[in-house]
Amino acid sequence: MIGFMSEMQPNPQRHSSLPCSRRSFLRGVAVATAATASGALLAACASEEVVAKADAADLEVGGATILDGWVLSRPSEDEYKAFSTSCPHAGGTIDSIERSGDTTVAVCPKHMSKFDVATGDVLEGPSRDPMVPAKKVERNGDSIEITD
Repeated sequence: MIGFMSEMQPNPQRHSSLPCSRRSFLRGVAVATAATASGALLAACASEEVVAKADAADLEVGGATILDGWVLSRPSEDEYKAFSTSCPHAGGTIDSIERSGDTTVAVCPKHMSKFDVATGDVLEGPSRDPMVPAKKVERNGDSIEITD
């Protein structure tokens, strides 16, 4: 029994062969996590890129156009909106603009989903999700810039 007890005592030589302590390991994990989070935050704050431009005079109030992968609309005199032409239902390409009464509608030919170009809302399914908006749409002089 005495021999058994002596084997159970801590052996400093045995632990010195470990690459790092639990505390050191957790500290390393925390540093790696913080670095990853910082990188993601910096990427999110990076300058946004203008992906499309249009001449403001070419877009009448209540109208819309398709431009470089975006549905660009002008719901009112001083308001511009842009939505991706990628249909949220099944990834088809929204490729036409129609008038339906007083509403301007973007249409995906893949399954005939229809969207209000002023809001991006679904007017007619099968899509249940609205169109995806651009990060920013603003008038800059005589042009409208879409940023994503």
